[in-house]
Amino acid sequence: MAIRALNSVIVANYNTAATASWQAGACLMIKADGTVAKADRNDTIFDTLVEQTGRFVGFSADDTARSGNTMILADPVGANYLDASGAFQSGNNGFYVGAKRAIGDFQSEIVNGVTNLSAQSSGFEGPRRGVGVFNTPGGQFVTDQYVEDLTTTVSADGGTYATFAPGDLLVPGASANAGKLVKLDASAYGTDGIVVGRVDSFDSAAGLLYFTQILGK
Repeated sequence: MAIRALNSVIVANYNTAATASWQAGACLMIKADGTVAKADRNDTIFDTLVEQTGRFVGFSADDTARSGNTMILADPVGANYLDASGAFQSGNNGFYVGAKRAIGDFQSEIVNGVTNLSAQSSGFEGPRRGVGVFNTPGGQFVTDQYVEDLTTTVSADGGTYATFAPGDLLVPGASANAGKLVKLDASAYGTDGIVVGRVDSFDSAAGLLYFTQILGK
């Protein structure tokens, strides 16, 4: 899972627990202890509109997970083809998702105790580390941190889903969809969740969602 900023101004920093685990692009909320975690509309501290408004901080710019991390890259060649109607379809200059190649030291505290002399073998010892957060409304992004699901209540997803379309509103997911973007039921605006983004376009073939951030801190 990943996110790529197309247009963003400010990235804030928040503390995270050493054991926190998510991929870049996750929707984040601030907890009572000041650390951030994946936003979950079914969490008892994030399951009302007031709590969601106060605790949503933005989208993670960093990976804290130790495996399964990906990155979004531009495809300079693409795969051009003729469709069933004989029309030329150009796939160049689009984006695609691939495995992230990064030095493990950026994701682990295990550096032979050099940076933390009290660290043991687990690598999850303190101090708490920070994470960058895209928190500025108006930023434009492309991400695969979404679930093709629809809100049903303020704390649940699972409505009759219709694919993402430009102009659809996005909210943080619930339960299994925590940290992901899901589609807001248009008939439940103001009740099912806070709007944090708007769909600009959806590339179902590449599995990428283009959106504009609406809410941040």
